Amino acid sequence: LGVERVTELIRTIGLFRIVDRRPVDTVRRELAADGSVRSVQLNFRYFLQQQKKPAIEGDSAQYAVAQLRLPQAHALVRGMNVTIAVIDSGVDVKHPELANSVADSFDALGSKQGPHTHGTGIAGAIVAHAKLMGSAPEARLIAIRAFGAGSKGAESTSYVILRGLDYAAEHG
Repeated sequence: LGVERVTELIRTIGLFRIVDRRPVDTVRRELAADGSVRSVQLNFRYFLQQQKKPAIEGDSAQYAVAQLRLPQAHALVRGMNVTIAVIDSGVDVKHPELANSVADSFDALGSKQGPHTHGTGIAGAIVAHAKLMGSAPEARLIAIRAFGAGSKGAESTSYVILRGLDYAAEHG
């Protein structure tokens, strides 16, 4: 078919490279017509969206507490015996708000990049339990880096995100 397998996940998802210079749409149609292929998706590129912080009174780091009614929610449940995979830009597992909350880490990019503020902030919104209040402070996290530094900010691809999802599924 003029493609070579670069790698695969869970024996059913593969990443392929076109090696014979045919147009992507042509190769996609040919693969889709193959009876052994269930579906074909391009390897899209994704960028993390950096949002502006809302103008509020008080501690802006605690914006979510009132919006999510966390004290009322915590009266019912706090995330005990729950594992949550955070597939983001990397997490500072040594951050005091995350102490004893990160059960595992995986770098789906295969990089050695350090922690990132976005991924750490998302992890904190979930399990913060020191000075801040997370939505599920007793949950355990699997911190998965699927977004790395790019020219337009943190970016990833469909395949790398799938690698992160695959790791998360394999690890509960």
